This record gives sequence, structure tokens and C-alpha cells, in this order.
Amino acid sequence: SVLLVDSRPPLSHTSSLSTECYRNFFPGSVPLTAFMQRSVDLLEARAAECDNAFGLNRRGYWFLSASEEGAAQHALALSDPGLASCGGVSHFSDASHGLRYRHDAPTGAAAAAAAGGGGGGGGDGPAAMLFSGREAVQAYVGSLPPFLAADASSLLVASRAGRETAERQPRD
Repeated sequence: SVLLVDSRPPLSHTSSLSTECYRNFFPGSVPLTAFMQRSVDLLEARAAECDNAFGLNRRGYWFLSASEEGAAQHALALSDPGLASCGGVSHFSDASHGLRYRHDAPTGAAAAAAAGGGGGGGGDGPAAMLFSGREAVQAYVGSLPPFLAADASSLLVASRAGRETAERQPRD
């Protein structure tokens, strides 16, 4: 067991300045993936207990690339053994996947529905989705926002990831 003790009040230093994002996707680190899987379970349970007072969402983390090297790194990340325990992975290589990013729905939920159910890791889809090729990426994203490269050819989405507003988290 590890116990951290900080004499300052909660959220009084670095975490009060953070983006308060979370994810359970750490290719190459099975222990960290498992640790964060449990941490996300606890966050989601707390959100359910308090009617999501701290705004936990699951919009996912996006890793985009316009290079062949980046696309190869994305594909390699999908072979990580830690992802199997978190819901597995889905790989889409053309625009026929029928999935579309929605800011108002948990990332991965549509993939779970298309596959006929959840895959662990929260029960609502794969741990990661890889969209290979410009057509597959654009079909998922829709029209690319101006801050994204128009030639993005690989999109790796960590599904069980998002953000919260820690300052609003109820304290017992």
C-alpha cells in the first residue's frame, strides 16, 4: 500500500491548475492501465452517487497523426496486452464503420452498440478505437475542425477517458 500525505487542503496546489483529465489508456504499462482502470471505476461510482455533481464525462482522448510513422505507432499501441482487460480494441480501415463522434455521448458507446454490447471497462465499448485512413477518420470526426490537420490519416481514440471538474467534487 502507498499512502500520500499532504498538509495542504485538497486541490490547493498543482491539481487546482490542472485540466482534470483522466484515462485508462497507457500502452506499454499493464500495471498503470490496471491501476487507472480501478481509479476510473471509483470515479464513475462517485459520479453516480452524487448525480454527477463534478461533471465527469467520457469524451475520450484523441491521438491524431498525418504521418505513416504516427499511424504505425497507433497500430502498435493496439497490441498492448493491458487493453484486453479494459474492453479490447476496435480497428476501422474505411468509412463504412458507421460510427460518428458525438460530444453528448460517451466515447465508445456507438462502437459497443454496433458490436452488440459492451466489452468490459465500464461496459460501454472498446478501450480503444483506431481509425486508419483519411476516409475512416473523416467519417468518424465529420468535418475536421480547423485546428486539426486536413490530412490526418490515423486517429487512435482512448474510449474510457475524459475530464471532470474536481473543485465541484463533493467531500465527505
